Amino acid sequence: KKGVASLPIQLIGIFNARLPKTVAKNMGSPKLNYRTGRFASSVKVVDYATTKEGFNSFGYTYQKDPYQVFESTSGSKFSSVERDPRVLIEQSMREIAAEMAIGRFYTRRV
Repeated sequence: KKGVASLPIQLIGIFNARLPKTVAKNMGSPKLNYRTGRFASSVKVVDYATTKEGFNSFGYTYQKDPYQVFESTSGSKFSSVERDPRVLIEQSMREIAAEMAIGRFYTRRV
């Protein structure tokens, strides 16, 4: 019997079901603060690929307007390593993966 990690479509569904609550839980200073829940509810895993080495790779997205200005590489006056939404999302995805005993995987913003 194959485990949940071998079924990428199921993993995408599990991530999308748990991400809003996990992202909201991980928010707070110095990261993005939870105010309305709009950012947390906008985070979605949208695709899956396998790397050349055979590892899972998940593409995610979030509401880029207005949150993309906080990305450390955006060049905006609001950009910050501490407030980078990608770090918050990837931390939350790794937390969910640890609960499901998923080994090594990659994330990417699409």
